[in-house]
Amino acid sequence: MKIAINNIPLKTAHNTRGVGYYASHLIEYLKQQNLVEVQEFTKLSEIKNADAIHYPWFDLFFHTLPISRRFPTIATIHDVIPLVFPKHYPVGLKGKINLIFQKMALSSCKYIITDSNVSKIDIVKHLKIEPDKVSVISLAADPKYKIINNDSELLNIKRKFRLPDRFLLYVGDANWVKNLPFLIEGFRQLLQLPGFGDIKLVLIGGVFLKNVENIDHPELSSLKSVNRLIKQYSLEESVIRPGQIENNELVVFYNLATAYVQPSIYEGFGLPVLEAFACGSPVISSNQGSLLEVGGQAALYFDPANIKQFLSITKEVLGDKSLRNKLSKLGLIQASKFSWDRVAEETKLVYLKVINNE
Repeated sequence: MKIAINNIPLKTAHNTRGVGYYASHLIEYLKQQNLVEVQEFTKLSEIKNADAIHYPWFDLFFHTLPISRRFPTIATIHDVIPLVFPKHYPVGLKGKINLIFQKMALSSCKYIITDSNVSKIDIVKHLKIEPDKVSVISLAADPKYKIINNDSELLNIKRKFRLPDRFLLYVGDANWVKNLPFLIEGFRQLLQLPGFGDIKLVLIGGVFLKNVENIDHPELSSLKSVNRLIKQYSLEESVIRPGQIENNELVVFYNLATAYVQPSIYEGFGLPVLEAFACGSPVISSNQGSLLEVGGQAALYFDPANIKQFLSITKEVLGDKSLRNKLSKLGLIQASKFSWDRVAEETKLVYLKVINNE
């Protein structure tokens, strides 16, 4: 079985984002398990022979998926959040036209893969795809995310980034759906409570060091709000922003964190939650989107519009070591349910369905 997989996400800025992570790991594990013969391509003209082709990425508002093609085609759509919350993701005329073409291209795809049941429901609703053409294949954390027992490795990172003994961790972007102004407000209120004044908040992501105040773009409004709130509340010393760090350093951050927080209004999956689980970090998460699917019984959940509830859960986790140990053990069990071996195997089954016209 010969499958041609589009590798554009590995050659663009997507390489360091979720799309690139998915594409690189899928290709790696399909090859590693010798499940299929993989041919990577950038342009269709590069494909010499294939039983099917797979686009492991999909952009709603850029015309990236060919409408007519020689081979049966599979596309992976990670989420359609801009269609679920259109007011917060304004699209110009060009984007609307591209969406029309992308929908036309999707209609001729044999199969769609997505990361969660929530995303499948959204895809069926907003892109008008038949449910039986959409397969849910959950992602997984990279195996490098694990508990570190080397004290010197932990201490080196702690010293390098001047990390405190107790801190909350967030990893990711800063767009509207991530709900970070809520997190900053909740954190400010947490610091005012007796016994929690020493807690720090660590925000991991290159976006947090960007100077965006003079850039007029709707997608930057949430980041601007975060920066303003940090300044307004004089939290510069309490909120640590290391910027974009190396993956091996991120593993240590997860290990050192007192708890990981995912405050999102919505997620199509929520990979950092699995990464935190795999590193033994207790997880405090929003209960929206796919996060309940990913976290299962291993996280404590809050309504991402309810700061009082967030504070109550966060206080409980920070103040109770036995609870943190319990969540850590549950998280390790939950993370073990997801693997890239399984992702590759289930994706191979989709390829077989497409080739056999099932």
